[in-house]
Amino acid sequence: MRAYILCGGFGTRLSAVLQGSQKAVVDIHGRPFLALVLAQLKQAGISDAVLCAHYRADQLAELLPTLSAESGLALALVVEEQPMGTGGAVLQALREMPPGGRYLVLNADTWLDHSAYHLAMNATEDVLVGVKVEDRSRYGSLSCSDSLQLLALNEKGVGGPGLVNAGVYGFAVDSLDGFALQACSMEQDILPQLIARQSLKVGEYSGPFIDIGTPDSLSAFKSGFQEVASA
Repeated sequence: MRAYILCGGFGTRLSAVLQGSQKAVVDIHGRPFLALVLAQLKQAGISDAVLCAHYRADQLAELLPTLSAESGLALALVVEEQPMGTGGAVLQALREMPPGGRYLVLNADTWLDHSAYHLAMNATEDVLVGVKVEDRSRYGSLSCSDSLQLLALNEKGVGGPGLVNAGVYGFAVDSLDGFALQACSMEQDILPQLIARQSLKVGEYSGPFIDIGTPDSLSAFKSGFQEVASA
């Protein structure tokens, strides 16, 4: 099964740390963060991955052979000539490198263990992986039915515990075929349409979840996951 990995972010909140580098390959005790993500995908049973990037795509291209050799995954890179957003990046990659069957979509700047990917791979329907957090204000929460059908994506800013989007999706081969290729957001443009079709389920994941998009969260990852980086 193939995974499409979104590497398009500019890493604005981490600019002092990145100093012009790609956020996905920020150094974690001598290894690119993306290498750790790829290792979990391999463990879940993913065979190949497509990296979707605009900003510093050249850096990813340079690292591609090493990342592929270390992970054991066949890797390819789809370069956006202009920023396409999280939705447009996926749509472009699907057209340039169509999947042969069910596939995953995930963010390159979020740490989850292999069970999150395994959950999305083995679902029988289109699925968004959700994770319970103590403070949902940074992410916005999910509303779902008793049968875990996704009903709504709620705005950020409301505090307290809740189920949030972990940024991992499992789709049937043709689920996004009807969307026009244009710059758009997965969260704001594509997911609401799938919700309106009542075609998206939530898969509950209970493992580690760290978005390294802020200096504090990146520092927490480096401090708390040294054993992962050295594995």
